[in-house]
Amino acid sequence: MNEKLERALIDILDFLMTLSREGIRPEESKARLSLLQQRHPTTKMSLLWEEEAYDESTHYDVLLRLNGEGTVSISFCHDRALPWPMRGVHRWSERDLLRVNDTIMRMDQAIACLDFIWDEGGLINRLVNTCLIQEALEADPIGLSDVELQLAVDGFRRARKLYKAEDTYRWIEGRGMTHEQFEHYVTSDALVAKLRDRVTTDQIEDYFESHRSDFDAAFIARIEFSNKESAQQACERLRTGKVSFYEEAQDRFLSAASGPEQPPPKIFTVVQRHEAPPELRTAVFAAAPNEVLGPVCTEDGYMVVRALSFTPARLDEATRNSVKKILFEKWLGERRRAATIEWFWGNASNTSQAA
Repeated sequence: MNEKLERALIDILDFLMTLSREGIRPEESKARLSLLQQRHPTTKMSLLWEEEAYDESTHYDVLLRLNGEGTVSISFCHDRALPWPMRGVHRWSERDLLRVNDTIMRMDQAIACLDFIWDEGGLINRLVNTCLIQEALEADPIGLSDVELQLAVDGFRRARKLYKAEDTYRWIEGRGMTHEQFEHYVTSDALVAKLRDRVTTDQIEDYFESHRSDFDAAFIARIEFSNKESAQQACERLRTGKVSFYEEAQDRFLSAASGPEQPPPKIFTVVQRHEAPPELRTAVFAAAPNEVLGPVCTEDGYMVVRALSFTPARLDEATRNSVKKILFEKWLGERRRAATIEWFWGNASNTSQAA
């Protein structure tokens, strides 16, 4: 052990004993540690603490990070208190959600940032669905073989274009995951997929036959606009023959790319009747091939559409997956309605409405 580290250890132990003896609160303790850090600039120090709710007593721990070697943890407990190793609890408060460097975000702060959740029914449902799925898997577990897990990992990587090992490692590290956590994450996705299969397999053909027209497909070209006036002007140019549809699409792309707007999405797409927004569904599936439609109102603005061709519904793999998702959401919806839901945060009126 070198002399600098010995001096740092002695000073830190003295620092911790002083905090305990004087009952120093966390904010002042951090300020004092900052002064101590200045005396030992080559030794990276972090202060952790746990506060007992019933008496507001605080137990401190200092971490010394030794470059290329490891981390030393130092704590001091007076003779009437219980040291951390004997408490059997985490070294952070359950009220804490996140630490970034030496700054801690508490749960109430995070929830304040997420207050918009009460206006987002889809997000609320996803949180509730997660609990319902976990409940179903615990009641009737599903196995996952090594081969199935590897296939799930491969599919997960392909979907996110993580084709190289270093791309995957970078993705994992960027989200603060360990390899084991990543594997658990992918395993959970794979188990949900198998649960979806188990719940829906016997219903797919019957549902498809009863809702066949919902899965008719339209192949379209589209030009998107942020406001109705621009979309109307484009329609006028197209209908008077001043420009072709694809010339208009090119001009729209170039003007958006050179301006403050984001470039429009890909011009070509396929929509099934059941997934198209109501106004688009009404216009497109009543159109003739190559007919120009619009302006069509969408959630994000307006759209000028050219109907290219139509395909009657067929129960191929893509349609089968669409049916599975619909049936699984229906299954989850029934369980949400029957579930007893209690939110542990947020104001009473919002949580009651969400539940």
